Amino acid sequence: MEYHKKADLKVECIASKEDFEFFGVTLDDVLDRTESGMHFLKRVKELCGQMQKVNWTNIAYTLNITMLDGGRVSFVFSECIEDYIISLKHSMAMADEQTLGPLREFIKALEDADENRARNLVAHFEKNTREMRH
Repeated sequence: MEYHKKADLKVECIASKEDFEFFGVTLDDVLDRTESGMHFLKRVKELCGQMQKVNWTNIAYTLNITMLDGGRVSFVFSECIEDYIISLKHSMAMADEQTLGPLREFIKALEDADENRARNLVAHFEKNTREMRH
């Protein structure tokens, strides 16, 4: 695997077909979020942190997956607030009318906040989201 640090809390990992074979997973496992696919992503994120000396906060986590030539795949793990906001903006396309207003307000609050305040807002939001799912 190749690792490239993009920012303090952002690392790209490029995985080859051989890397997938080594971990015993397929890209479909990752995309379908199977147990082995999720384990692979968790392990790769940990390796990214170790290899690039990133101390993950586990707040504002986003992942971008891009197909590359030769069967390689780019995984960009990020905990940057800017990337989190971009992800939220993308999710607005799928939001219903009831969700759209509060989502816009949340994005605005994040954009207006400093880094620490934004992290606190995201941590609170993610905690509430997890509690609602269970």
